[in-house]
Amino acid sequence: MRKKTRKQTIPKKKSLRVMADRLWSKAVKGDWCDRCAVCGNTVYLNSHHLIPRKSEATRYELRNGVCLCSHCHVFSNDISPHLNAPGWMVWLSGHWPRLHDWCIEIVTSGYHRRSVGTTNAAYFCDVIRGLREYVEEDDFDRIVGIRFSAWLLAEEKESTDG
Repeated sequence: MRKKTRKQTIPKKKSLRVMADRLWSKAVKGDWCDRCAVCGNTVYLNSHHLIPRKSEATRYELRNGVCLCSHCHVFSNDISPHLNAPGWMVWLSGHWPRLHDWCIEIVTSGYHRRSVGTTNAAYFCDVIRGLREYVEEDDFDRIVGIRFSAWLLAEEKESTDG
């Protein structure tokens, strides 16, 4: 009896979005040296989108992210971007003025509203490929899965060889 071989298929769009979100989060934390930008805490870290993640144009840009501990992210009345947006922006302008200015520029220009086109599986595969360089190989394989990681590498090799 012949053993069936399993053909690699691209995961569903929803799964690809989850993978891209997890890779982005991991990359943002790495950019901030796995420390809260506000208090320096190294546990219970979250990656916060400066421009809300519903904006596809900036959703996966690393400069659109800041690493915050869960307290500073969602519980602190003084600094939480979710509880006190004006206070957060004042803090950001005082501590990270270039990042603050980038946020203001993106919002006032309307860049965050631009369309990225179709967010299909190919789009998310491209996002995932782009985020690969910002995370450790083991983390990448853990997040996307070893088979899908191997498939992505084979696709990249095929496109550069062909």
